Amino acid sequence: MWKLIVDRVLQNISSLLSLTILFLIIAGTGKVWGFWIYLTTVLVYQVVSLLYILPRYPAYLELARVRRERRSDVKKWDRVLVFLLMGVTFLMYGMAAYDVGRAHLSQLPLWLAPLGILLYAAGTALNQWAMIANPHFEKGVRIQTDRAHQVIAAGPYRYVRHPGYLGSLLGFVSFPLIVGSGVALLGSALCMLGMMVRTGYEDQTLRMELAGYAEYAQAVRYRLIPYIW
Repeated sequence: MWKLIVDRVLQNISSLLSLTILFLIIAGTGKVWGFWIYLTTVLVYQVVSLLYILPRYPAYLELARVRRERRSDVKKWDRVLVFLLMGVTFLMYGMAAYDVGRAHLSQLPLWLAPLGILLYAAGTALNQWAMIANPHFEKGVRIQTDRAHQVIAAGPYRYVRHPGYLGSLLGFVSFPLIVGSGVALLGSALCMLGMMVRTGYEDQTLRMELAGYAEYAQAVRYRLIPYIW
């Protein structure tokens, strides 16, 4: 358990270090307090959540191992969409950095930062809940014939068909609010649009290729956002 926590935190620190370097270069200053609050939120939440999850849900360990494996049968369109999503995510980061560090075009009120932290925690918790409920929660879209892929209707999957993606949407909204950049909300909107496109393609693939999914989709009406879509 401790090894996984340390590994995950170190991986996160490595990714966040790259993001920090990029952010500070674009911002041109280290006086970007909202960004430091965001980094602290990410690291503290991960440690606390893993300390809670791992002793209670050992299957989380196995899924973490599976998610590290590279898969050759991931849908080609998904590889393209993931690449584009990464691009617009970095665009959102860049827009925020330029705004809060140099341009100061759209500083958001401070009271939105705690709301952003709550949205980040809620989105990440929803993503983790989906991982606990779904042993097929891999990074790429594919029909997992090697892992006896089947429909999961437990946990958050009782309410929406793609709860992990809904968690990602909340995460995209949370970043600009915590950092304090209204301009970055435009980048956030692009990220959300990209995630909705991916949801639509994945849902169509599962309907066509995964046994029982069409019936599940009739029972759980909403793909991503309850009562909307």
